[in-house]
Amino acid sequence: MSLGGQRNAVEAQPSVALGSPVSPGKIEVCHVASGDRWAGTEGQLATLLKALARRKDLGVSAIFLNEGRLAEEARQCGIKVCVVPESEHNFFQILSKATRFLDENNVQILHSHRYKESLLSAFLAHRCGVPFHVCGSHGAPEPFTGWRRYKQGLLQALDRLVARYFTDRVVSVSEELRRQLTRYLPASKVITIYSGVDGEKVFSPFSVSEAKQRLGVPARYWVIGTAGRLDPIKRLDIFLGAAQQIAASLPNARFVIAGEGKEESSLRALARRLGVQDRVLFLGHRSDVYDVLRAMDIFVLCSDHEGLPNAVLEALCLGTAVVVRPVGGVAEVIKDGLNGIWVESSEPPALAEACLQLISDGARRNLLTRAGVELVGEKFTVDRTADQVAALYHSLCDEQEST
Repeated sequence: MSLGGQRNAVEAQPSVALGSPVSPGKIEVCHVASGDRWAGTEGQLATLLKALARRKDLGVSAIFLNEGRLAEEARQCGIKVCVVPESEHNFFQILSKATRFLDENNVQILHSHRYKESLLSAFLAHRCGVPFHVCGSHGAPEPFTGWRRYKQGLLQALDRLVARYFTDRVVSVSEELRRQLTRYLPASKVITIYSGVDGEKVFSPFSVSEAKQRLGVPARYWVIGTAGRLDPIKRLDIFLGAAQQIAASLPNARFVIAGEGKEESSLRALARRLGVQDRVLFLGHRSDVYDVLRAMDIFVLCSDHEGLPNAVLEALCLGTAVVVRPVGGVAEVIKDGLNGIWVESSEPPALAEACLQLISDGARRNLLTRAGVELVGEKFTVDRTADQVAALYHSLCDEQEST
């Protein structure tokens, strides 16, 4: 295991100051998203929409291309929602219905998420005379092979075209992602606003021992786990390889994987080949994921790349020690040896060693978890995120008024 130092600061970016003066009057903002699944991006967006909806200076609405949990959570926040199911409408029908919705709500800013929604928003902004289009970038594109690689390349090229010529600001969730975006976008157009967690929502009423027992794990056992989509990019093969080595040294260790995805069957098969199938709990989707995170003595992130994963912030918020590969925005949150542990190798033995060292040193583990809780409370709250997003909206409108 290599314990790296903190990464260097990056080049200056356009700033949006917290507490900066804002324009009088309410700004009408409409978010545009797919809403067809529930993963990290959707969870971040739902949390942000809830915080924005509480603000008196904003009127918040949303257009979703699918009915689902995201649309339902938006409605529960009192947000005006228009769902145009993409499976039942062609592009021009979606454009027509969305146009009527925007005209009814006098929208001044469109805030899109992902490439398809950004393309739709570019058309809508032109058609409806919406002054500003903001695009959210939540992570780097995932690598594909074969035909999907060429399709993804075409979509990326189109997304870059929209971002460069038909978007006023691009919001990045990390500085590392911002550096990637400014390779083909003007630096003045891209701003980093970190995602935040809702401390009132990210909560478990159970102690660590109680949370373990709810999973059927004895309170005296060690629990090492992870949470997220079961996709190749998450590299859960590393997690399972490390589980095999940890189990050999620590018979009372159990391993938890919370989440669902296309890799589940292959991961279960790998667990059987490694001989740890009886020690690994595949929990699938959990509505009580915060209780699951509370049950973990160590939360592990093995991904090849990330934007800024919700699960890491939530684990920190809940006082769970974290061991991560310092990829993407993760390295901007987790400072090695201060509030978590870096494992820069993709080899399972390095991850196993890091976890075993942390388990054997309770004092160090406690110091890391306290620092993690403090960090989230200071820098990664959803109210802080909402303040910066609202300040961005106001800065755009102020620019228009001054011209």
